[in-house]
Amino acid sequence: MKGYILSKRLTKVAKLVEPAAFLVDIGCDHGFLSIELVSNGVVKKALCTDINEGPLSRADDHIKEYGLEERISTLLSDGLLAIKDREDEYPFDAACICGMGGLMGIKIMHEAAGFFKKMDKVYLQLQSDIELVRIYLEASGYKTEFEDMVFEDGKYYTVIKTHYENKEKNDGSSLEDIGAMDFSIVPEILKKKYDALSIEESLHYKYNHYDGMDEEVYKDFLEFMIDKYNTIRSFLPDDSERVPVIEKELEIMKQAYSKNIR
Repeated sequence: MKGYILSKRLTKVAKLVEPAAFLVDIGCDHGFLSIELVSNGVVKKALCTDINEGPLSRADDHIKEYGLEERISTLLSDGLLAIKDREDEYPFDAACICGMGGLMGIKIMHEAAGFFKKMDKVYLQLQSDIELVRIYLEASGYKTEFEDMVFEDGKYYTVIKTHYENKEKNDGSSLEDIGAMDFSIVPEILKKKYDALSIEESLHYKYNHYDGMDEEVYKDFLEFMIDKYNTIRSFLPDDSERVPVIEKELEIMKQAYSKNIR
């Protein structure tokens, strides 16, 4: 009998993970996601990485507690930078990046692109800037297969399943050759790209809807966001420079609701 309970968001991730030979769990925290996947036979072996020694030490303890030292190892690393030039030694076919900001998540992918482009699946549970994550994935040649949402502890979380398709978007925009850019300039480029989108174009990157996702959570999320932005707008003077931004976002939400809520 297991002595841990996965959070709702990690449970959502675990249910999306397909069978894999070697998964890397980046930002592994206590290591329970890898323990769950390996124990249940979904993943044959895993590497847990974290940038901080404390969480990694706790993950080590839990791995030993469940007798999985031969199948789960740990590594102190900022993303995959500690093994960046050792792709042949670490033939990952899947990755989970969970519990961090959106820009941090894609920074990890950007700085170790050689690993991620070889993987069959990448699972993301990132907690901010999801529209910028989606723009980055598309521009970098990734295809998103599915997204879902979960509500936990008063917050809404998005989970993404994607893979590299070797079809980097080259539309003559500022995102051309994004993979070759130093990541320090990438966030601003992504933000400018999003801000320049029309309302109709923005629907492709924000409030995405997929068949099979949790419809109730998606509906509640949109209603929460519409209410939040309506409240913000009500307190703004009409001449505030924030008004056009707020009203554009409100229209995107309303169109998403009209299109996807039955």
